[in-house]
Order: sequence, then C-alpha cells, then structure tokens
Amino acid sequence: MMMLVTGGAGFLGRRVVRELVREGCRVRCFLRPSTRIDDLRECVGTRDWHAVETFRGDLQDPDDCRRAVAGADIVFHVAAGLSGGAAVLFANTVMPTRQLVAACETEGVKRFVHVSSLGVYGAGSLRRHALLDESCPVDPHPHLRDPYTYSKIVQEQVCREAFERGRLPLVVIRPGVIYGPGRGLLSNRIGLTLGGTLVRFGSRRPLPYVYVDHCATAIRQAGLTPGIEGETFNVLDDHLPTAREVLAACRRAGRPVRSLWLPESAIGPLSSLYERYSRWSEGQLPAVLTRYRSDAMWKPLKFSNARARERLRWAPHLSFEETAQLSLA
Repeated sequence: MMMLVTGGAGFLGRRVVRELVREGCRVRCFLRPSTRIDDLRECVGTRDWHAVETFRGDLQDPDDCRRAVAGADIVFHVAAGLSGGAAVLFANTVMPTRQLVAACETEGVKRFVHVSSLGVYGAGSLRRHALLDESCPVDPHPHLRDPYTYSKIVQEQVCREAFERGRLPLVVIRPGVIYGPGRGLLSNRIGLTLGGTLVRFGSRRPLPYVYVDHCATAIRQAGLTPGIEGETFNVLDDHLPTAREVLAACRRAGRPVRSLWLPESAIGPLSSLYERYSRWSEGQLPAVLTRYRSDAMWKPLKFSNARARERLRWAPHLSFEETAQLSLA
C-alpha cells in the first residue's frame, strides 16, 4: 500500500515513516521545498530507503495537495505549526489541513489519520484527580487557552466536519507531550520557565507524556487497524512520570535544572492574582498565567491509554527509566 505522511522529516514524522516502511508499506513524504532529509534518511536506514519517496510542495496549495494525495491509500497528517501567534498558527495548521482534507475527499482515500493533541480537552472543567479519557469533551473556550491549543481544536474540527459529511474515513490520535532524543524531557506541563528558572507547579502530578517511538507505533496502528473509522485514541505511556521524577532523571544524566517549587494548592490563587494584576495594568503584564489556563494545564488528573491498548493492539514497550536515558543521552 502507498502511504502519504505530511511532516515526514519532523521529530515524530520520520519515526512514523520508519514504522510504516518496516511494515512493508511504500511511503510518500510531503515536505516543504526547503526541508532537509538527512535525519529522515538516517532514521529509516539505508536498507529500507528504497521504499520512501519525497514530494516537495506547499500544503496550502490545492494543486500540490491533490498531486501528493493521488494514488495514496492512507494519509497520515502529522505536520502542524508548533509556535507563533494565533494568526501564524492558524495559517500554518488550519489552512493546510483544509486543503489536504479537500484533496483526500476528492481522491477518496481509504483512511485519514489525523494527529491532534491531548491538549484539546476541556480539562479545566474536570474535578481534581478525575480521569481524563476519550469520553471527555473538547475545550469549549479554546480562545481562553493559548494559540497552539486553539489551532489544534479548529484543525480537528475541520477533519470532523469532513467525516460527518461521509467523505473522510477519519481516525484521530491525541498524543500527550511527546519527548525523546533531540527534544528532552522538560515541558510546560511541569511549569513555567521564568528568567532561566523552572517554576515547578507541584511535584506529584502524573505528567501526560509519551515517548516518541511509542507514539509513532500507535499512529502506524491507527492507519492499519481495520474497523476503527470515526474513533479517537489518547496515546500515553503506561508509567507517567511526575515532575519530581523528570528532574531526578535530568540530574542523573548530568543535566541539573534550576527550579523553584510551588505547591499545587497555590497554583489557582496565584493564577487568579496574576490575572487580576494583568487586567489592572491594562496588559502591561501579559496574561500568560490565568486561572482558566492553569486549571487546564496543571490541575492534578488521571490519564488513560486503555482504548488505544485495546482497539489498536498497541502498548508502550519501554519503561520511563529507559526512555529518559535515551532522551537525555
């Protein structure tokens, strides 16, 4: 079968390509004209490189999307903007997805695997220590979060609308924080970095992390497992580390992190105080910390990968100790 992978040379995408090639698939990588493929070639390996072809184009160009999709059985949409303001992320994430989905509808692909994010959930409305799984609703007020979350929610809506029209056989993957070699272990799920110091919000909350190779395997399974159209899967590791465990792993690897601990009970009041001061100062202090955002990001919750394990016949195969060593080597 012919697979199309967008973002195939990226941190996650190149590992998805490797997983598909190892399953005996032919893979076409949709890449920007300026994208280097050295890391992709090294990841796939010389022996299997013959199964990979590259397509250079612009995901915002309808003609490029149609040419890339032509002949593809399954499309894996991994590419997305990761940083920038709301307008930039909308242009780099939502608009390309509209063009790609339209091309897939026209070409009649057998399946469209969309890589979304665990961050799309409305976690702020959940009780402390509640279970966040696929039954939880998407955040109803993404504009109150951050530009990345907003763009991912709208991007997923574009795919859902096409599925509801009956023209896109859709499967959605919602990974947690993806980490691995080249990206390390630190993330804003632990806290905020201010002036070179990591302000750690609590120590014992499970962090919704997934090792990059585990995530790539789940995405492969989302494309190859029969009878799962319309379903959504949260992809997380079995053992979710705490902030304390992450920082301990960094110290063991000789990478100590300067951090300041803030107890979980202080997160909400501090966020409310910061938000009030931001309004009082008429935005002179940017509203980077609000009660809505802190509830969505740092409220202690439980997470489950049970549906992915059962329906995709997938399971993480490495422990956190092993993946931490690989990530920090």
